[in-house]
Amino acid sequence: MHATSLHFLFLQISQGHKEAFDQLFYRYYERLVDFAMQYVKQPEPAEELVSSLFVNIWRKRDQLAAVRSPQVYLFVATRNGCLNYLRRPAKQAQPLPHHPESLSRDTGNTLDTEYKELEAIVRIAVEKLPEQRRVIFRLIKEEGMKAKDVAAILSLSVRTVENQLYKALKSLAAAVSGYLGYHPQGKPLKGKTFLLFF
Repeated sequence: MHATSLHFLFLQISQGHKEAFDQLFYRYYERLVDFAMQYVKQPEPAEELVSSLFVNIWRKRDQLAAVRSPQVYLFVATRNGCLNYLRRPAKQAQPLPHHPESLSRDTGNTLDTEYKELEAIVRIAVEKLPEQRRVIFRLIKEEGMKAKDVAAILSLSVRTVENQLYKALKSLAAAVSGYLGYHPQGKPLKGKTFLLFF
């Protein structure tokens, strides 16, 4: 979603338009739950925290018109909610055991099978990144955010965000190089077209 349209949604919500609120919820709920999962590690508290955020957005809707960067606002509010949750001793979230999906070994289309296998390798490699690096990678590569916005969300310098992204990409390149038979940040082999991950 473009920042301008998100600004417009915030403006409409601040004026009491329920349809605009429903649109915001539909577009951002799952994305914010995924982001919250990076911190609390379990779906139930992640869903509760994001639901509470949307309740507060509606209750305090008259303040939304003053928000200068709505997307950053949503992610910062989610992050703060997660950190507050994790500070409560009785609510310490324990990570669920991670069971990576088995790599596909279908005998169908070779290229499609290779792509799915590589996608699984990348997904597992992303999960193994240090927490901060993983969050930065996902916000930039999956949410399409700019480094300066991610820096604002995580209270980091832009340089730190850029360095962490570089390290994440380096780790992922190393993770898939054995499968590809070459380093994806180097010269590709003929017929291999997996540079889209990087």
